[in-house]
Amino acid sequence: MRNVFIFTLICFGCLSAQQNNVTTVRDGFIGIVTDGRAAGQGDVGVGTSTDAFSQFWNPAKHVFSDKACEIGITQVLGNNQEFNELNQLNLSFYNKLDTRSAYGLGFRGYAYEISKFVAFRNRTIQAALELSIDGSYSLRLSDTFAMSVGGRFILLEDKVLLLDEFSDVSSLYGIDVSGFYYGNEIAYKKFNGRWRAGFHFSNLRGRSLNDNKPIEIYAPSTLSIGTGFDFIFNQEKILGITTEYKTLLDSYVENTNGENLGFGLEGSVIALGLEFAYKEKLIARSGYSHGINRLTDSFVSIGTGFKGKYVDLDVASLLGLSEEENPIREKLRVSLSLNLEEIL
Repeated sequence: MRNVFIFTLICFGCLSAQQNNVTTVRDGFIGIVTDGRAAGQGDVGVGTSTDAFSQFWNPAKHVFSDKACEIGITQVLGNNQEFNELNQLNLSFYNKLDTRSAYGLGFRGYAYEISKFVAFRNRTIQAALELSIDGSYSLRLSDTFAMSVGGRFILLEDKVLLLDEFSDVSSLYGIDVSGFYYGNEIAYKKFNGRWRAGFHFSNLRGRSLNDNKPIEIYAPSTLSIGTGFDFIFNQEKILGITTEYKTLLDSYVENTNGENLGFGLEGSVIALGLEFAYKEKLIARSGYSHGINRLTDSFVSIGTGFKGKYVDLDVASLLGLSEEENPIREKLRVSLSLNLEEIL
């Protein structure tokens, strides 16, 4: 237990020392965490145990689920003066083919009207649309380790930087590679425990004529690494601690010609999440996210969860620590997970 806390403190100390406050713009909405479980832990999900929303975080976790088939639905509640109306839908689905393999599908969509209309090409942009469709295949390579590969297609309408060389509708593609370690339960003197760890390369892409930094900024290539430990005090009380580090794999400050974009995206994020489960039915969560060069990713969060035979409910609320907030970063997250095996 002492080693876990020492490891966590070292990570936060080293990474916080690198902080250099740089103003950055908002990420694309597709990259914003919506599920209540991860949001309640400070946007931590790569190294946590599997759930219905692992498709977004780390699809390799699917094969370690004790459920054969699940679907997750999330909603972001609230409004902001920058938007007249926001329509958001996130769906996540996975199905275990057997004890060694599984596949997953995901859909994320945002359609919103803009209060401050933007004049462009003799017309006024009043709305924007952002869609993402992805799929993955996971394979267990040993009793405790699995890997996954996946692909993603992203459609952006009236969302890209308004430059003459870009059309009103743009598309992106990305490849994901992830891995997850889920250790066996270990008996210590005063409690049992389990180690967890994961990594996720997201939105990897090759070079092509259709790839441009001003567009890629809305779905940047990233690497996320997470590790955690479950304190299993007894059958009724389990405390999970997870740390996560996310960084960009490319520079999104300048375009291919070396010209400053004027709204660059840079920096990395480190987060710490806590999850306490009582009788595997009632759950309390808390987390802290620290944006290194990314002020919009500094916040604290709290959340709760209720698990049933057919449906799980997760709720989270985020409190931003920066004046430059994402319009839906602080909004309430509500997630439903449906156990399709039991329902059907």
